[in-house]
Amino acid sequence: MILQLLRASYALLLLVGITGLFSLAPPDTHVVSTLIIALVLYIPLLIMAPAVISGNKRQCTWLCFLLLFYFCGYAVQLLDPAPVRTLAIAKITLTVVLFVLAAVQIRQGQHAD
Repeated sequence: MILQLLRASYALLLLVGITGLFSLAPPDTHVVSTLIIALVLYIPLLIMAPAVISGNKRQCTWLCFLLLFYFCGYAVQLLDPAPVRTLAIAKITLTVVLFVLAAVQIRQGQHAD
């Protein structure tokens, strides 16, 4: 159950983050440039996909460390005006949920060993 919730929140965080970049981009921005920025920002999170798929406790530990950087970046976005702030609240919520679920997954993995 925890692993399915972990996967769902991971997918939602990626979806909200990447679609937020495309929706908040200026109208004259090329799609390729927005795609490059999305890849630069979310490649580290995409690298952690095996942790979410397998639920390995060591990989989930690294996912938790990585999420701290995303949390800090989203917390800075809370100071921006309304559309960015609203999206930042959603991303912070998903980051916290993902962090807690990964920590619970680590805890369950320790009890299984």
